Amino acid sequence: MESTARDQRFYQRLAEVAVAPLWRIPGTTDPEPVVDEVPHLWRWRELAPLLFEAAEVMDLGEEAERRALNAYNPSRKFGTTHNLVAGYQLVLPGEEAPTHRHTPGAIRFMLSGSGHTVVDGEPVLMEPGDLVLTPSLTWHDHRHVGDEPMIWLDGLDVPFVKAMRAGFYEDYPGRELQALLTSEGDSVRRYGAGLAPANDPWAKPYSPLMNYKWSTAYEALRRLAEAGADPHEAVRLEYVNPVTGGHVLPTMACYLQLLVAGTATRGLRHTSSTVFCVVRGSGHSVIGGKRFDWETNDFFAVPSWTWYEHAADPGEEVVLFSMSDRPMLEPFALYREQRA
Repeated sequence: MESTARDQRFYQRLAEVAVAPLWRIPGTTDPEPVVDEVPHLWRWRELAPLLFEAAEVMDLGEEAERRALNAYNPSRKFGTTHNLVAGYQLVLPGEEAPTHRHTPGAIRFMLSGSGHTVVDGEPVLMEPGDLVLTPSLTWHDHRHVGDEPMIWLDGLDVPFVKAMRAGFYEDYPGRELQALLTSEGDSVRRYGAGLAPANDPWAKPYSPLMNYKWSTAYEALRRLAEAGADPHEAVRLEYVNPVTGGHVLPTMACYLQLLVAGTATRGLRHTSSTVFCVVRGSGHSVIGGKRFDWETNDFFAVPSWTWYEHAADPGEEVVLFSMSDRPMLEPFALYREQRA
């Protein structure tokens, strides 16, 4: 009894000086990662009406600079995974989303309509299936002069940047739209063929190509499909920095994946977390032992170190876009994967 009372006094004294005994800290000897996030699916048919209703609730540029619905994991108050946030963004014809910049890097995967994002003075035409980059601290705005709504999937590394206590934000001087410094598609002309201009060195830590066109990416995916499929990843390509061959952003990797109709992948898990978006087709994924049925424009979260597999419905060619936090892990040798 005396020993128990003495132990309690000892632990109380530790608490008074804000230290904790290692032998009482949970998780320090876990044999593998303990993941709090859960798999989850966000359905286009449920969120699209809410996105258009948001246009009735708020005016773009007056009440807020962006009309976006961010998906949060049911286990969290913010973040689709622990490092990434994804969601739909809407810009209506004639609207302009003001210019700003911030530390978090972002990607946009266009789902419907067309319009422009201006990135550091370059007008980038966004069309369905295009991947557009707005890297960390690049000035960017969205401008729509078309006649139908433009909607895309946003992907940002905000949770990671916030966790690192490294977030900064800045409005463009005068809250005006930035000046156009180049002609439309300048980076595509320079780098879009997978070749780099010999006399135009690029030293920034992200891809110089701001727009990865759908027609180019899908054609490459179809060509690769002729060579066969990987049993765990089907037919899969990574969008790469054409200068280095590395990931498009220092914190995010992006991929395009094809499943032939009626086929399925085998189980896979890795320490990176991933958000998948269904570009075309329908099917299902089994994530952490739970089945999720999806269709075009739906997106879903696969937490880190969680088993998952995909299946395409009969008669449905499936194309999946995905973004991953793998680049955050690789510099520290923390990326690891396991295949069933």
